[in-house]
Amino acid sequence: MGVSARPPHSHTPAPPHLPLPPIDPAHLRARTDRIVVQFPEPEAAAASVRRLLDDYADRAHTLSPRMVSSAGGFAYKTAPPVVRAIAVALRTPALADPLAALRLADALWAGGSREERRLAAEVLGTVASYAVTDALEVVERWALSLESGETADALADLGLGPLFRTNPTRFLDLARHWVASPARWVRRLALASVLPVLKERQWDNVPEALAVVRPAMHDTDAEVRRAAGAVLTALGPRSPREVARFLREHAARATAGTHWIIRNSLNGLEAEDQAEIIRLLRS
Repeated sequence: MGVSARPPHSHTPAPPHLPLPPIDPAHLRARTDRIVVQFPEPEAAAASVRRLLDDYADRAHTLSPRMVSSAGGFAYKTAPPVVRAIAVALRTPALADPLAALRLADALWAGGSREERRLAAEVLGTVASYAVTDALEVVERWALSLESGETADALADLGLGPLFRTNPTRFLDLARHWVASPARWVRRLALASVLPVLKERQWDNVPEALAVVRPAMHDTDAEVRRAAGAVLTALGPRSPREVARFLREHAARATAGTHWIIRNSLNGLEAEDQAEIIRLLRS
């Protein structure tokens, strides 16, 4: 005998919306102070961070880490002020002991959630310029386990940004190495690493940045192309002539993916340059 069918209009009721737990500043401070005490013990401190993120998670939207693919990552959807409070609390002990900070950053990264990896990137960025070789070794390991564009961008901005701004020429050369990686998120990391450099008003070597973008102009991955477009859009106002020349060069032999990058990188260029580039794309 077959199993009887469910009535046509029956359905499983949706779980009730669970509001985010209220943030008690005194209680949150006590929790972050406890993490600071545990700072010399990276696994214990990382476990406390994880419990705090989980306690303030958005239960209406969060899936258990067991329910999601490790390849796609997961997020607790923790309230941003809580994540910020953890980052602020970790800054002082990190500066006092950069190598211990890198060990904690490693333990946080291993947790796998977007929040933990964002915190790991921020801890790394706090101390990277004080332990450059060790920090870069950590990033090389992390890059191979990147699971999303969001995490790649956070690592570039929060983790590598402070380091890249100290010596753009040296570290953009590293980004040129990464952009040739077979791993899509490493290529995304390479491109996103250019953006923090543009925050330095004294930096004006646009060809260095364009050398990072160049290999990505024919990339087959949409996320990588999106990052390439973001860099070119940011570079446009810095040096319209150099960016226009770069786009004309690629417009003359554009693939479908290159078309998308170019069309989304025209803002900030002179109207006549835009018109010529579009003409080349259509020819």
